[in-house]
Amino acid sequence: MAGDAGGPGVSFMRPEAAGAIRRWAEPVVAAGLVLLTGGFGIRWTGALGWIALVAAALALFWLRAALLGALAARPVTGSGLVVLREGEIGYMGPQRGGFVDLDALVRVEIYLLAPGHDPVWRLVGPEGASLTIPATAEGAGHLPEALTALPGFSDLAAVGALSRDRPGRHVIWERPGLPRLTPRRLN
Repeated sequence: MAGDAGGPGVSFMRPEAAGAIRRWAEPVVAAGLVLLTGGFGIRWTGALGWIALVAAALALFWLRAALLGALAARPVTGSGLVVLREGEIGYMGPQRGGFVDLDALVRVEIYLLAPGHDPVWRLVGPEGASLTIPATAEGAGHLPEALTALPGFSDLAAVGALSRDRPGRHVIWERPGLPRLTPRRLN
C-alpha cells in the first residue's frame, strides 16, 4: 500500500515525547508571541509601537496561563473525568463523584499519600462534605485555573503543592473570615 507507513495508529515518536510536545507547545507559542510583539513594540514608533506593546502585554498574560497549565498537567492515568461548569466543579469517577459549587467551598487541599504516588485534590464544602479528585483524572489540569475564582486563591501555590514529594495534606486555600477549625485530641 503506497503511503501507508507502518499502518494505522503507528507513530515514529515515543508517547512520552509526544506528550511533552503537546504539554509545552502552548507556552512556547505564547513566549514566541511575547518576543515577537515586544520586539516590534520596541522598534516601531508611534501608534503601531504602542499597539505592539499592548499585544505583548496580553501575550504575557497568555504565557502565564499557559505555563501554569503545563506545570499543573499530569499524564491522564487516573480514572474519571473532571467537569468544569459556570460556578461549579464536578468529578465523575467509576465508583464515586459529585459536584460542588465554588461559592460553597471552604477549603481546598492537595493530598499526597506517599512519594511516587499521584496527588489528590480535596475540595471541602460546608459541614465538611468533600469532593476528592485524582490529579491524574482527565481535565484535572484545569483545576488551578478554575479555582482562581475563589477570593485569595493562588494558582502558583496549587502548582507548587502538586509538585511536592512530601507526603501529607497541603492546604492550598481556606475561605477568609471563617473560624479556623483545629483538630481536638480525645482523652
